Amino acid sequence: MYSSTKNRSLRYLFAVPCFFLFSSALLIAQQTLVKNTENSFFHPKSRRLLEVTNGSDQQCIPSGIHSFPEDFFDQEQRQKGGILVHFMILAYICSIIAIVCDVYFIPSLEIIADKLKLPPDVAGATFMAIGASSPELFSSIIGSFITEGDIGVGAVIGSAVFNILGITGVAGLVLWNEVLDIDWYPMVRDCVAYSITVFCLVWIISDSIIIWWEATILLLIFFLYILLMYFNTRVERCTRSLAKRIGPDFCCCRTCQEKATKEEKAPLLSEKTFVPEFVNADQKSPQPHVDNVTVTVCEGASDKNSHGNGNATETETNEEKDDEGGTLCSPPRNKPLLFIWWLVMFPASLLLAMTIPDSTNPKCPKIFPLTFLLSICWLGALSYMAVWMVTIIGYTLSIPDSVSGLTILAVGASVPDLISSVLVAKSGQGNMAISNLVGSNNFDISICLGVPWLGKTLISETGYVKIYSSVLSFSVATLLITLIIFFMIFQLSGWKLNRMVGCICLLVYALFIVFACLFEFNVFGYFNPPTCYP
Repeated sequence: MYSSTKNRSLRYLFAVPCFFLFSSALLIAQQTLVKNTENSFFHPKSRRLLEVTNGSDQQCIPSGIHSFPEDFFDQEQRQKGGILVHFMILAYICSIIAIVCDVYFIPSLEIIADKLKLPPDVAGATFMAIGASSPELFSSIIGSFITEGDIGVGAVIGSAVFNILGITGVAGLVLWNEVLDIDWYPMVRDCVAYSITVFCLVWIISDSIIIWWEATILLLIFFLYILLMYFNTRVERCTRSLAKRIGPDFCCCRTCQEKATKEEKAPLLSEKTFVPEFVNADQKSPQPHVDNVTVTVCEGASDKNSHGNGNATETETNEEKDDEGGTLCSPPRNKPLLFIWWLVMFPASLLLAMTIPDSTNPKCPKIFPLTFLLSICWLGALSYMAVWMVTIIGYTLSIPDSVSGLTILAVGASVPDLISSVLVAKSGQGNMAISNLVGSNNFDISICLGVPWLGKTLISETGYVKIYSSVLSFSVATLLITLIIFFMIFQLSGWKLNRMVGCICLLVYALFIVFACLFEFNVFGYFNPPTCYP
């Protein structure tokens, strides 16, 4: 009885540092809002940002709509219903982006990582992260170089919150009555790295100006994260050993007792392309080698089965894909909704198949560099169109660019992560689906913001990048709060993913979006000037 009470007390000791981090985040957010409200557009280092007016004495924030081609509807037509067309185009573009990422871009990156013989953890944190976060990266580049507004920053911040709360919530609801165990170590490791990244980002944008060495710091942080991943095996061994010494139940570390069963340790980003085959495979027995199925899935199969039945299994899997509409020329059978979706996406799938070679085709094993380059071109063009549509929607509805990025563009850019995580969670791979979502956010903030900011500051005449929205600093500070809540949810649930965890995560995500938007709209005070209108 005494031992149980002691262990439970040790577990709740983790609430102490979380409380201090939570208080620090609130203090940072409060100070940031007060400072930005008092100084408006004045930089504390005696540099004044460009003041923009709309022809009167009222200061306003320029809209990014003037950086794009003229819309096929005017403002009056959009307000009378034409905006629905833009929503439909945006949804279609996001679906095409998901196809490009999952079918072409990520497989080519996997081949490149394999050719370079990178360790799985390093490959997952670099090449696979590029594949999963490419929409956010291109959106940030477009926001920095073309619109020169806050839509790219808002998209990265919004997608970071959506990754850890929104996707986790959807995955938990999809499981419904099932419960998945989550390994604590990868989540603790990535939460610590992510919190350091967020603290640095809060400090960098607190003055609403980014200069070259501040952007370089973000890149340096990601480089240190890569080093951590490279030495992950040693760090994990030491961490688990320390946890055992403290106590078997410390921080839900009852999972520290090594089990005989195999745990997932490869990041989600390095395993995405085999999801459809894994989901369709018979999970009751190990399957022989199939195209696009990694060695991890095949472990346990005997050499005899692996060599003797490989062709038969491959044929059966291909037939299953044909039945479910897994190929371009095979519509789904006896599934009306899937058939309608296949029919809607057929023109885009056909166009992609005609313009991007398949790097997984065994007849063309050396075609992957061309696949990689053409995928980048497609993602750049599609991201440009997505940002264009979101900018028009925000301008029509009088929504600031930062709010459009936090909500519409963030969710749209996270479609590849959402689809992959839900499929992997349904297949029973809890760690693969959840634990590395936080790790992917390190790439989102460090690279998707650091690279565009560094490039812009180096070529800009002013030598800096300006952040128009004062509330974005508050939103960044709340990233740390949402991370702490996310960590505590899993810690208190015993590192389980279930329906209850999913509902709580979605509720917290909804609260974050509501409060961020209320601050952006100056409901709690005057923080942002209005958007400029002609």
